[in-house]
Parts: sequence; C-alpha cells; structure tokens
Amino acid sequence: MKCRLTIGNGLWLLWKSLSFIKVGNNLLSVFGVLWLVIEVFTFFNKQEIVNQIKEFWGLFVFIGIIIVIYQNWPKNKFSYKVNNRDVFITLQIGDIFKSDGALIIPVNNRLDVDNHGIIAKSSSILRLFIDKVYNQKHNYLASDISCELKDSEKFYSNFILTENPLTYKIGTVVPIYRDEKQYYLLCSSTLNGQNRSKSTEDDLRSSLIELWAFLSHCGSKDNLVIPIIGTGRGRIQMTREEVIKEIVLSFLSSLDIESYCEQLTICIHPNDIKKYNVNIEGITDFIRLHCMNANFSRRNHMSFGQTIT
Repeated sequence: MKCRLTIGNGLWLLWKSLSFIKVGNNLLSVFGVLWLVIEVFTFFNKQEIVNQIKEFWGLFVFIGIIIVIYQNWPKNKFSYKVNNRDVFITLQIGDIFKSDGALIIPVNNRLDVDNHGIIAKSSSILRLFIDKVYNQKHNYLASDISCELKDSEKFYSNFILTENPLTYKIGTVVPIYRDEKQYYLLCSSTLNGQNRSKSTEDDLRSSLIELWAFLSHCGSKDNLVIPIIGTGRGRIQMTREEVIKEIVLSFLSSLDIESYCEQLTICIHPNDIKKYNVNIEGITDFIRLHCMNANFSRRNHMSFGQTIT
C-alpha cells in the first residue's frame, strides 16, 4: 500500500525544493510554446488569431504554474540498489503501518509494553502498534512476548542482564507474528527507575548491530521496514538525518557477510519532515552515493552480533 503526502506537507516540501532556475525553466518552456504558436499564425498572416491568443496570456501563466507544481511535486519514495547486492535501500515518507514488509518496533529493554500506562498516552511507534495490531490491548502483546520468550528460553537467557526487574540487553529482538504479518520488537532504549525511556548513540549502534545479526540468522527473509529509532520516546541526542545515516551505514556493513532481505525501507512520518526541518534531498543523496559506491570485496569488518552464533 502506498503512503501519500498530504497537500500541506507536499506544498511545504515543494517550496523547500524549488529554485529560481527550476521555476524559470518551466515557465520559459510554457511561454516558448506560446511564442511558437504565435509565430506560426503570424507566418500564415492570421493576425486576428494572434491577437486573440495574446488576450489569454494570463491562462498561459496559470498553465505554467500548474506545470511547475506537477513537475516538481515531491516524491514520497526514493529507492536505490546496493552495488554488488540484489538489495535496495528505500526512504519512504508516510505511515509506517501502511508499508509493505516486516516492521521493526522499538521497545524498552524491559520489554514492558505498558509502563504504568505511560505508553498508552505516548505517540510512540509501540503505542501505535498496540492500538492498530492489538486493538489497544497491551496485555495481549505482553502475552505474545511472554510466549515467545518461553518458547526460546535457552536463546534469550543470553540476553538477560538482571532478574528484578527483568532487563534485557540492548539489541534483543523478539519476533511477533500477528494477522499474517511479521514484526520484530527491538530493545533500543533503557527504562530507568522513573520509568523514562532513554536511548543513546551507543544504544542505537548496538541495537542495529544485533538486529541485523538476528535477521541474518533467524529472520523470515521478508522486506524490512524500520522507523527512525530513538528519535521519539527514546530522546536520543541525534538528529533524524544522523539516525537515518547510521541505519544506512550499519545495514550496508551487515551485507558484507550475506544478503538476508531484498529491501530495507526507512520510514519517516510526513509531519516530522516539516516539524524538524529534515533535509530529504541531503539524505537521499547520502543513500544513493553509499549504495552506488558499496564495495564489499574490499571490506574487512569485524564480525558483528557476537551474541548470536
């Protein structure tokens, strides 16, 4: 299902991306057509028709503006193939829950999906996940998590840090299959004694490393959809552009070992672009250049995801 920009966000992005050169070129093209038509009728000595056409110059200005908007209307999806891999990295603007693929859901390191009612009042991806997939029943999700942990008790015992309260290592991944769709809960933030989630730059990197490692060993081979981790309730001290770049670089590094999906989609909400003045053009240039210049034959990375062997 495609995600569409609202008119308001689209016009804002259009205004940010337009330049005098683009506008000038489009308008000159329209008036060039008008001039050509006038010259043709003038050649055939049809001055009355020429005069009538000139009376409608305002219409041509309007047509020129429409063409400028049409030709420069911002895209909501940018996709680039990774060099030497049958894998694409896509930046998509829209509702993450309307994107095709296995969705990665950030969660705190206690796998607490209620947190004394705080999550239900938040605007986090986790809260939206509970609302949309579990009909606002966080206890149903908690039950699914508990079953998964119990079924793979030996595996998850490597990730437990403390027993009271039960705390898991940053980067712990819990797969959830619900309504014929795959989800991956990713521990990417720490829940402190005051029940506040906090994510750091190191947490982001560690969680991504463990995520790719888990998916390469235990993933379902689905296309992957990931939000901008840590920028909401995680309160990470990084801009959205920096987080996206970190996701891209980490993912590309993981492909040095093997390709475990055909597409990674990084999803950003349209409202965030305007609210945080996100430079979409700069991000897409970054993704395109790194995908184009990826050369895995020369890489010599240390192995990642040491917990999963």
